[in-house]
Amino acid sequence: MAGARLTAGGREWDERFASGHDPHGPAPSPPLPEAIAGVSPGLALDLACGAGRHALFLAERGWRVQALDASSVGISRLEEEARRRGVAHLIRTQIADLESPTFQLEGEYDLVCDFYFLHRPLFAQVRRALRPGGLFAAALHLRRNDTGRFLLEPGELRGFFAGWEILHEREGASAGSGHRHAVAELTARKPARPAG
Repeated sequence: MAGARLTAGGREWDERFASGHDPHGPAPSPPLPEAIAGVSPGLALDLACGAGRHALFLAERGWRVQALDASSVGISRLEEEARRRGVAHLIRTQIADLESPTFQLEGEYDLVCDFYFLHRPLFAQVRRALRPGGLFAAALHLRRNDTGRFLLEPGELRGFFAGWEILHEREGASAGSGHRHAVAELTARKPARPAG
């Protein structure tokens, strides 16, 4: 994967993580637990992993995880916690600028998760990087009556995965997450290759 320079956003999150700031707490966001229920562990990609709550959750359930983030401090926190929990061998980390025009996803994943990181050009790469039958699980901030470029329009997330099987979709208040914005949740399965 290309694009590993530290951005202003990476520096900002370095400062937040270094100060102990953790906006989400340790529990994984919906719909990830439901998305993997009954699914055999495989290779997962955690985009903008931060301090790694989703990567750790997946690794503790037997998934091999590639975890990417622009914050070296967040990555360091993830690596330390993975060692403490005994799952470091299942998590591969990389500092990456996911917004760089040169960034490219490589590999074929069984699961890609994207929680609270919106960079629209990544969705086409996610579609390609998932193997047939693979899952995409996400929760992203949703525009209601507020402004900001990191907010989805209602129905926009589903549109990026048109033609896929939608297993879960919800748009509305972010119950219990502490977010001031509404949230769009989605779990979608990439179509399997046609037989023959």
